[in-house]
Amino acid sequence: MKNVKLLFLMFIVLVPHACASEKDSDWVDGIEETCYFKDDFDSFNEKVWTKEVRDPGWVNQELQAYDEQHVTVGKDGDKTVLILTAEHKNGQIYSGRIHSKGKMSFKHRKVEACIRLPKTANGLWPAFWMMGDNEKPWPQCGEIDIMEMGEKNGIINGTSETYLNTAIHYGSSVETHRQEYYAGNVAHSLQDGTYHLYTLEWTEQKLSVWIDQVLFYTFDISKVSGRHEFFQDECYVLFNLAVGGAFPNITDKEKISALREGEKAHMYVDWIKVY
Repeated sequence: MKNVKLLFLMFIVLVPHACASEKDSDWVDGIEETCYFKDDFDSFNEKVWTKEVRDPGWVNQELQAYDEQHVTVGKDGDKTVLILTAEHKNGQIYSGRIHSKGKMSFKHRKVEACIRLPKTANGLWPAFWMMGDNEKPWPQCGEIDIMEMGEKNGIINGTSETYLNTAIHYGSSVETHRQEYYAGNVAHSLQDGTYHLYTLEWTEQKLSVWIDQVLFYTFDISKVSGRHEFFQDECYVLFNLAVGGAFPNITDKEKISALREGEKAHMYVDWIKVY
């Protein structure tokens, strides 16, 4: 009986981190829990995703070059997953980034992804986010950052494994760019070697971010918020693993202790679903 009780307690502890549950959250405004899109990453679907190729320093003072070789689909245990690999090789840093621009976009839906993150401190910057799939320039197009980790305050406070950022960016021009963000610690490590669930519930009035089915933060995008117009177009999805830059406040590759010369780090995406 003691062994049975122990197994039961272990089950309770592990379930929230397994990404296996499709339990409904406190769903609002009449959005239906009907699957619109799903990718289990059994293979890399070029009809949905594009691998980006970019030089170091392209945005945010980031240190990595993005190339196609650092985006793969492979095994993580018994799972077949999308793998974004950051690598420090011969004095250069490389990594992977994908997006669905012009291929798969949506609005006013629920999107969630099951992700296993690397240890970010000091210098890795994984993200799951969205941009307006329109012809408008940034930030007029609208940007929704569902999950970002590795921010400088988490490094300073020694809480990188629990300190998470979510944000929205908008404005009529770069000069008038506005950012609304929320950063805080969740109750458990998100870099513990297991998969965690990151969810955005997007309606005409609000953007709600959930971590492992626990509400993290809600942005008001109603008509009286002053930002409604920037989040009413369809958005595409991005996954990337950046290295260094303004977010972790590390722009010297020799100070990236999470990725020394000769090392690799991985961000694994088990699946993404849109409802």
